[in-house]
Amino acid sequence: MNCEDQPERRVQETSSEERLPCFFLVFATVIVLFAAAFFLRYSGGLRWDVYDASGYLAGIPRPAVTSAATAVPAGGPAQKPAAANPIEVGRDVYQANCAACHQPTGQGMSGQFPPVAGSDWVNGDPRVLTAMVLGGLQGPVQVAGAEYNGMMPAWKTVLSDAKIAAVLTFLRQSWGNHGSAVEEGQVKSIRAETASHAAPWKVEEVETLAGKSAGKEAK
Repeated sequence: MNCEDQPERRVQETSSEERLPCFFLVFATVIVLFAAAFFLRYSGGLRWDVYDASGYLAGIPRPAVTSAATAVPAGGPAQKPAAANPIEVGRDVYQANCAACHQPTGQGMSGQFPPVAGSDWVNGDPRVLTAMVLGGLQGPVQVAGAEYNGMMPAWKTVLSDAKIAAVLTFLRQSWGNHGSAVEEGQVKSIRAETASHAAPWKVEEVETLAGKSAGKEAK
């Protein structure tokens, strides 16, 4: 009895094991067919221009990016982006490049770095101040009744005309200073005019640039 039952069990076990591969084969076939249909539907015939989303390969010019500031409102003219405030730009330039010496308050450091707050050099002829910032200044120099004999570095190779104009405007209109704003074109003009002056300016040289005594402090 037992010997006769064993072949039946083996046949049943074998049949059960053979059904699993068939199920997975059908499932895999369905997946492959679906993938093939999807590929054929969206392959675009394997053309390169179909996948060139940016249009770079086809040589299509890219449209200009339109920001919120320059977006054209419906039914209205295009709006120009708001110009940067030179005082704010100048403040950032000053904090990044000048505040370590002249201090965030503009009061300088006694005996080492002259103040820019209330300084006649700052409030005086903008041509002189621009030349000093572009080419640097080597002391001695009188500022607010005190003598300073250091050297201010040249910024002409570090800062652009726009940034120099902004920081000079900031200096001339902060901490109680009353100078006029300095335009980028003025800085550009002084840069070209003094291009041949390689060494840092001295007081007597920079004064003659204006053709008169420009900003010499009264003791």
